Amino acid sequence: MINVLIVEDQRMMRETMENYINQAEGYKLAGSIAGASLVQAFCKTTQVDLVLMDVCTENDESGFEATKALKAQFPKIKVIIVTSMLDVGYLKRAKEVGADSLWYKDISRVELMKVMEMTVNGESVYPDRTPEVKIGNASVYEFSEAEIKVLRLLVEGMTYKEMGEQLGVTSDCVKKHIGNMLSKTGFTSKTKLAAMVMSKRVIVNGF
Repeated sequence: MINVLIVEDQRMMRETMENYINQAEGYKLAGSIAGASLVQAFCKTTQVDLVLMDVCTENDESGFEATKALKAQFPKIKVIIVTSMLDVGYLKRAKEVGADSLWYKDISRVELMKVMEMTVNGESVYPDRTPEVKIGNASVYEFSEAEIKVLRLLVEGMTYKEMGEQLGVTSDCVKKHIGNMLSKTGFTSKTKLAAMVMSKRVIVNGF
């Protein structure tokens, strides 16, 4: 029997995943919590074999940080990041903190159970890339890696100078990247660009 802990702050999504686990043969719901900071304490007192971890949980607690801490203390516990956030950096970050797998919340019950089974059996399951998202006239896939780095700092409200210093390039270089993205998307201001990538969850500030 595989004991599963769900870490999810949205009630409807949490209840949906609880139902999936309760209906699945060979799996048992060990618990369901809203805050990532509670994961380690829960695993100290309850048998947990697999964690379904949201990225942004109650009180803005990071599922990434919780995964990193959990893996350091309980390396045998499997962790699947299950997120609705489409941030282009999440695939890399999930791997860096030791998550065994990552998938997206629009997943069906059958798909989720398949990812869970593969993960429990020692496989690492990751999508090839994030879902395609349109930003104005452009697909997110049309942005270069350098442009994505600029976008991440742009949504933090940095100036051209601050972004340049952070990235080790000139302010003119930053302006060129932003100009290229405005041309691709059809937006007329960097403020509109930043607002759109945040609303589409392509960049999630703070996570």
